Amino acid sequence: MLEKFSTHLKSVLVRAYTLAHELQHSVITPEHLLWSLLTEKGSIGAEILHKVKISPERLRAALAVSGARAKRDELENPIPKLAPATKRIIEKAVLTANLHEHKYVGTEHLLASMLQMEDQGIEQALENERVDRKNLKNQLSMVLKSTSKFPDLADGVAAGDAPGRLIKQKEREAAKKPAKRQDKTPALDFFSTDLTAAEAQKRIDPVVGRESEIERVIQILSRRTKNNPLLLGDPGVGKTAIVEGLAKRIVEGEVPSVLRDKRVLALDLPMLVAGTIYRGEFEGRLKQVIDEVKAHPEIILFIDELHTIAGAGSASGSLDAANILKPALARGDIRCIGATTREEYKKHIEGDSALDRRFQPVQVSEPTAEETVQILRGVRAGYESFHSVKISDAALLAAVRFAERYLQDRYFPDKAIDLLDEAAAAVRVRVRTSEGEKKLRETEGEITEVRKKKQDAVAGEKFVEALELKEKEVALVGSLDELRKTAVAPPRRGRVGPKEIAAVVSRVTGVPASEIAAEERAHLLNLESELKKRVVGQDEVIHGVSEYIRRARAGLTDGKRPLASFLFMGPSGVGKTELAKAISEVVFGSAESMHRLDMSEFGESFTVSKLIGSPAGYVGYRDSTKLTDQIKRRPYSVVLFDEIEKAHPDVLNLLLQILEDGVLTDATGKRVSFKNSIIILTSNVGIERFLRGPMGFSEGEAEDLKKDITKEAESSFRPEMLNRLDRIFVFRALDPSDLGAIVGLELERLKSRLAERDLTLEFSSKVIGHLAAKSVDPEQGARGIRRLIQTEIEGPLAERMLSDQGTSKLKRLIVDLRGKTLAFRAQ
Repeated sequence: MLEKFSTHLKSVLVRAYTLAHELQHSVITPEHLLWSLLTEKGSIGAEILHKVKISPERLRAALAVSGARAKRDELENPIPKLAPATKRIIEKAVLTANLHEHKYVGTEHLLASMLQMEDQGIEQALENERVDRKNLKNQLSMVLKSTSKFPDLADGVAAGDAPGRLIKQKEREAAKKPAKRQDKTPALDFFSTDLTAAEAQKRIDPVVGRESEIERVIQILSRRTKNNPLLLGDPGVGKTAIVEGLAKRIVEGEVPSVLRDKRVLALDLPMLVAGTIYRGEFEGRLKQVIDEVKAHPEIILFIDELHTIAGAGSASGSLDAANILKPALARGDIRCIGATTREEYKKHIEGDSALDRRFQPVQVSEPTAEETVQILRGVRAGYESFHSVKISDAALLAAVRFAERYLQDRYFPDKAIDLLDEAAAAVRVRVRTSEGEKKLRETEGEITEVRKKKQDAVAGEKFVEALELKEKEVALVGSLDELRKTAVAPPRRGRVGPKEIAAVVSRVTGVPASEIAAEERAHLLNLESELKKRVVGQDEVIHGVSEYIRRARAGLTDGKRPLASFLFMGPSGVGKTELAKAISEVVFGSAESMHRLDMSEFGESFTVSKLIGSPAGYVGYRDSTKLTDQIKRRPYSVVLFDEIEKAHPDVLNLLLQILEDGVLTDATGKRVSFKNSIIILTSNVGIERFLRGPMGFSEGEAEDLKKDITKEAESSFRPEMLNRLDRIFVFRALDPSDLGAIVGLELERLKSRLAERDLTLEFSSKVIGHLAAKSVDPEQGARGIRRLIQTEIEGPLAERMLSDQGTSKLKRLIVDLRGKTLAFRAQ
């Protein structure tokens, strides 16, 4: 029987002997076993004892000074013997393992037998350590239940032992009984879910629009050999739903005779692996599952996430699940349906040709938007019943439309169903319980309490009290009936419509709900005026940008490309970057919706990895990236490639893919969608053309300049990139009147900031003209205005505010022009 003892248990017995020998004790007592078990690191028994905080040092000290243990005579008894109580504990450990149908005897069984035998020494040790015995037994019980139940405990202990005799006796009795057909499937019952069972069928939603895939699965299952379908498709397209649809057809009898009365069992592979501690235990479990499926031809096994069988349960010197399943699959002993994604199939299954050829692929494509609407109509009743809400047809259409537009990194129908489910949940949690329902619940609680008191009174022979409680119960039941009549089947108060769906999309994507709902139309009509408030002197560019964005949002442009893509050209400081910021705030509702990439950082070929990530095997693989990760988090945004002429050609190659297809594949193989983004490139190419003459151009000169700058762009950038852009805009140089308007905007912003500090700032038009004249610089444009205001106004203003704090608080400040300098006057 020793070969059935785990390595840790053998070590515990050796350690107990060593301790008794060191302490010169004549016998190995249960206390020696307890100390040895406690110090066996890595064992289950030791882990349980450590949780209840037993000290091995105190236990050893108690053993060393215990006067109840007689010292051994080294000449007469050179070897400590097992005490009778210790023998009984070991025998009980074997019986405990047998009782739980475990194929080994481990430290957890030894600990269980110690607690069951109630040895005086063990009891005293636990009491000294103030151990909560109930907690200890509960933890031990959980461990014993979670360990494998299925492999048989073989031949018993050594001949002559009581446990061995008991096991042999049971085997002899079983042999005398007539053989019976074994129809039970304990392993499958424990490790799988029967999808054809009545309870499971209640939870399965109707399957809509997958008739061809289900028919293909039925056809493969009807084959003589290699009758194992493999459902391949993107996550969320409905692979599991197809198997559930097959199970529903079998229950309803709508299948060929070859599949009549079949059972579809979904195998839980993680549960099959869980709790397998020792080599061979997982293989034993899976072998028993396969044997049960072989013995019951009516069973069809379904393994979701089939790629997990490659390597599952494998350890040094053992087989994984895939290699155990291969022979049975090849011979046709079992029917198995698998489901996995194309990526996982290629990574884990396609390379194993022996496993791959045993399955017949069934391609599961993503349903169209129209098919998804039909699917939502099919599952609507289940969600209405669960959430106690009413879901309108408009909500179904909105869920599909918004999911298609804003959740492009996921797949139909899963993403649309998720929006519907979350919107219904949001409506449900807003609905408050009515007073009638509250009274109903309170009355039901009172009736339960009165009935309990009545039973206690009868048990205590307090019949008068029981009679009073009976009368009270009758009165409460009458009240309950009246309440049920008034509060019967309250109408569904919650209603899910397009606005609720839009609110969910807003929370998920960060897009303002007003942008998603119908209010966006009025918002887009005012786009031009909103942008002009932010950007001065570029009315023609703003008109062109606004017109194109309105067209794109109206659905008149190619939906497979980015929402819009522009090239902004012009000298420094004319508003190119400022217009991009304004678009992100006005169109997308937040300044955080702009991702700015300075192309001067991407002048080398290796910097491509900063945008899409490093290839597999290189340093930085799976690290965060500057482009793809940002778009995953905020797909509804402006992507600004600043000073694009400084980028390396390899970086520009990525742009071609984005501008043409609206997607970019990162280093991990994930496709990132840019279809909800506005792509803006800025460039200073041809800047010397603006610097040749004075600020401002006549209308004819401006047109000639645009043509010249456009030619410069054609010679500087590759034609395939320019042809993929929607529009090229040339920003004109700012004239003095434009600079004056920008100065006015900056001073108004300063005025607003000071108003928050209860300080009123006033300035005359002369101040604006003075600052505008000083900021004229063709090379800098408007960039120097902010710095000029900081020097001319904010610096003196800060000194004045700080100096006046000691006397009286400054309330009003007037800025005026005296000669060629600014003067400040407090009031």
